Amino acid sequence: MDMNLQFFAETTAGNDEVVQRHQEALYINIRPKDDKPVWALFGTGATKADESFDAQTSDKRYINQVSSSQTVTGYAYSVEYEYDQIPSQLAIKFIDSVAKKEKVGSDAVTDLVIVSMNLKKDADKGYPSRKRKCAVSPDGNADSDGTMTGSGSLLGRTDWSYGYFDVEKQVFTEDKAAEGAFDVPADEGQEPGGGSVTENEEQNEAAGI
Repeated sequence: MDMNLQFFAETTAGNDEVVQRHQEALYINIRPKDDKPVWALFGTGATKADESFDAQTSDKRYINQVSSSQTVTGYAYSVEYEYDQIPSQLAIKFIDSVAKKEKVGSDAVTDLVIVSMNLKKDADKGYPSRKRKCAVSPDGNADSDGTMTGSGSLLGRTDWSYGYFDVEKQVFTEDKAAEGAFDVPADEGQEPGGGSVTENEEQNEAAGI
């Protein structure tokens, strides 16, 4: 079968820009005991903030199967962080205080918001965002060429809440509609003129195109 190069070019054209690191902004609630959250950007001074979803799986193989059937049953979410100790950066100060005061239990729990600034902004509410409670789990403080650093993980304690975050006002608004921003749009996979990509590929193959 010959490849329809024009069809391929049309369906792969578009915005292929890679999401940049600065477009995923992390905000930490530095007043988790208060009624109203106070958000601080985990940005300046932070040298690492990598998400780990760590999917939990189970598998089963029946007597008539050669291979096991695997299922995702949950996630053990965490964010591995590293930072330079800059006390004027309040998100860093908060995390560092958990380490230096060896806080435990609810004293080490706060809220995390991850703001996806690559996604379409709502004019009134801000950018689509994810929020969940996390426990601060420090690993250690270290000397890095004469300057002090810190490292550890934020451990997920709840499921995500979806909403919008206004980076100017630093306000998170929970809104189920924001959840759709992280899904494939309903009209994706549709070729202009009707029919899905898969349907059109099957039609081309049947026609010998």
